[in-house]
Amino acid sequence: MTSASIRAGAGALGLPAADVDSVVSGSLAADAVLMGLPFDAGVTGVPGQRHGPEIFRKLSPGHDWSVTHDGALGGLIDPLTGGPVLAGRRVFDLGDLGAVPIDPRVGRAAYYRALTGLTERLAGVGTIPLFVGGDHSLSAPVATGLAAVHGPVRVVCFDAHCDFSIRPMPALTDITHGDFLGHLLGAGVVAGAELYGVRTYLPASCGPLPPALRCAYAYGFPEPADHVDDTDDLDEPHDEPTYLSVDLDVIDPTEFPATGHPEAGGYRLRELLAAVEHVCRTRRVVAVDIVEALQDDRENRATSATISALVMSCLRALLDDHQGRARGR
Repeated sequence: MTSASIRAGAGALGLPAADVDSVVSGSLAADAVLMGLPFDAGVTGVPGQRHGPEIFRKLSPGHDWSVTHDGALGGLIDPLTGGPVLAGRRVFDLGDLGAVPIDPRVGRAAYYRALTGLTERLAGVGTIPLFVGGDHSLSAPVATGLAAVHGPVRVVCFDAHCDFSIRPMPALTDITHGDFLGHLLGAGVVAGAELYGVRTYLPASCGPLPPALRCAYAYGFPEPADHVDDTDDLDEPHDEPTYLSVDLDVIDPTEFPATGHPEAGGYRLRELLAAVEHVCRTRRVVAVDIVEALQDDRENRATSATISALVMSCLRALLDDHQGRARGR
């Protein structure tokens, strides 16, 4: 029998659900948690990203996990390897920060403050939060909360756009989903940012880009990225706290059209899955977000399937035992 604070099978992907307070208080140990961020007030174009968590949860596959009294998972095997999936790991769905539709009295400042504080508390108890957005501006309060615990973090971001501007952004509420990195770099929250999948242009007024911001199309796995120094080794573990952010417009719109700012010539989903798995295996990832899914009645099932694949790939690369041993967990 499971603990009263754990609701087996009630979360996305058939994962157990739990209350936020039980995790942040430390009364319920969690290796990782899922949380939806149904918020898109940082969008400058087509809204609707607030429905991303709802689409993911309603249409994600319901895996048949077994759950022990303290929330440890079991019950699944990977037919490709014959090995267990997330066996003994504690992963809980904590629901959404806010609900759809968002109460109009909840402004950007209040939401960003709540998300910053929540991220800081989750990081403080040693769990890895995986957020499903929502628009990309939400990465700024998440990074701010992480930095309060870990110090400046490195951002590894998969995105069709650079999301950088040099315009003054003294506070989180001044940012948008298209320029939040300028604020984070200027505020010292981020030690450096690596962007992969970038294939759009910036106004000349944004240049030159700061040395701490590196943009490339190819991640370097399986083929080498042209920006990597000869002394770099992508397969060597990195101890720097890393925040992995996946903007779904990095995927080619022929495979993933349900995003607000699609750009032709993007990653195939299998390429993206391989890249995020590699980041999770070789970096000390302290948080993940998957953002910018758009409400589209024709594509909702495909949207949920794509997000579900990314979530499971990240969780397995971060937490499965054979990978964990290689990362020194």
